[in-house]
Amino acid sequence: MSKLNRIYATLLLALVVTSMVSSTGWAKVEYDSSQLMMQNSEQVTELVRKRIQRASDVQERQDEDSTLLAEPEALEYLKDAMRIALARPDQDGLRGILFARIRRETNDLNSTEVVLSQLVDESLEGLKDKKAAVGFQATYILVLENLMAEIKPELEKNKTFREMIEKVRDANIKVSKDVQSQQKLKLMQTPVSPSKTASSILPKKKK
Repeated sequence: MSKLNRIYATLLLALVVTSMVSSTGWAKVEYDSSQLMMQNSEQVTELVRKRIQRASDVQERQDEDSTLLAEPEALEYLKDAMRIALARPDQDGLRGILFARIRRETNDLNSTEVVLSQLVDESLEGLKDKKAAVGFQATYILVLENLMAEIKPELEKNKTFREMIEKVRDANIKVSKDVQSQQKLKLMQTPVSPSKTASSILPKKKK
């Protein structure tokens, strides 16, 4: 194979991988809920810390003359950190601590709503993919449930947060029997549709 053909093949492979990741949001899940549940608070905190540090390193490399406030690569690291924090069952109160820590970083970049909105969209897309593994579906259900629990106190004042919850409600998510069985086995609880949760926590319209 010639050098030119090798370069072409490499570029083609990169395009295919990029397409796969963008079209199947669940492919971005590095750790599913079951894996995170098996790690203690110190281990999960370290996973989050490393991603926050990487985001900080990226931002520090930003040119002084750059007009960008938040580097896209930095936001990807912070979104990874947020995904990990929200994908873990909250059995020890760590979720709120990590959420607040990551939010401080995204607030500094004026990007909290962007990161959370992208996670909502990613989760909904992942749940629409019927070919996605049960573990990934269960993970995204938990991401949505935990995300909504964290932003619930601000729904009255934050229009963007309210729109996120409305999007989850309108998605009419159905929890498959396979996901229900897995969650019962591993978490000892029956998962509820995030759409049903969203409907229950949205502020009622005043008559």
